[in-house]
Amino acid sequence: MKKILIIAIAVVFMASMLFIGTSCKEEEVVAEEEVVAEEEVVAEEEVVAEEEVVAEEVFKVAVSLPPANNAWQAKLLEFVNSEIAKDTTGQFEFTVKNAVDDADQLNMLTQFKGAGYDLIVILPGNGTLLTSICEQIYDAGIKTVILDRNIDSEDKYTCLLMGDNYGAGVNAANYIGEALGGKGNIAILRSYVGIPIDLERYTGFVDTLTENYPDMEIVVEGDGEFNREAGLAAMTDILPAYDIIDGVYTQDDEAALGAYNAIKNANREDIKIITGFGGTADAYDLIAAGDPVYKASMSYFPSMGADGIQMAKKILLGESFEKDNILPTYVVTTENVADFTEFSY
Repeated sequence: MKKILIIAIAVVFMASMLFIGTSCKEEEVVAEEEVVAEEEVVAEEEVVAEEEVVAEEVFKVAVSLPPANNAWQAKLLEFVNSEIAKDTTGQFEFTVKNAVDDADQLNMLTQFKGAGYDLIVILPGNGTLLTSICEQIYDAGIKTVILDRNIDSEDKYTCLLMGDNYGAGVNAANYIGEALGGKGNIAILRSYVGIPIDLERYTGFVDTLTENYPDMEIVVEGDGEFNREAGLAAMTDILPAYDIIDGVYTQDDEAALGAYNAIKNANREDIKIITGFGGTADAYDLIAAGDPVYKASMSYFPSMGADGIQMAKKILLGESFEKDNILPTYVVTTENVADFTEFSY
């Protein structure tokens, strides 16, 4: 009887221990599940918080452009829109507008200034006229990228991205000077006389001609603006007043093509050389064909529109950048035009 009692007690004891062990394990499992659940909740909250942070980091960017009324500006607009379309980050909200004229661009920039933009890319139609509003935008704490055409400001801009206009004038003077053997009468077709881009291209040419080719004389100047119609009209007015013109320096390919047509229409054989500026496909076709008059273009390309968008994003993301960025200008002639045809417009 005693043995039976001892065995029974032992069985009860072992059952109790087994129950206690099972309970502890169940409690441990429950505790582990609670920890995992808590970690998942925390992780979900962190993801939500990260998404909210990203959502808050949407940068507003405005792009202000002059009228797309010539081939260069139209192509630049294509590059701007194409580069914007590549962005899939959701971090940038772009507004792109072309002005009707200088007054419209001034009004546009005034509106942009108060519209909550983080950065404004500005290609000023008239850098002199728009200097004040560009500086006001900068003083208001809005970052600015000045594109292609400079403004009359010492340092009130975030970034400048443009071609070497002065250097292009230097190149044109040397090219024409060498082609004419350092002697001859020169006509110049400027581009909206007095705006910064005009002064840079003009000064580079005149400085070099004065220093290196003292026997060459600038006999007349006109304004070819940036289009064929103006170039045709300016050259048509100039030709009857001057019997001998040896070379023509124009500050835009479109204006040069207009001047070229005027020369052909007047059957002028005294003009030995005309140079353009930019990289128009029609100008490159003449150069590639070895035209005896239209011999060269001082070129940089509207692909800088894409560069401007890339620079804006870099600045807003806090990446390092250069304040002043001057792109090289190429002397495109019969010998090398094939290397640049793909960049023409």
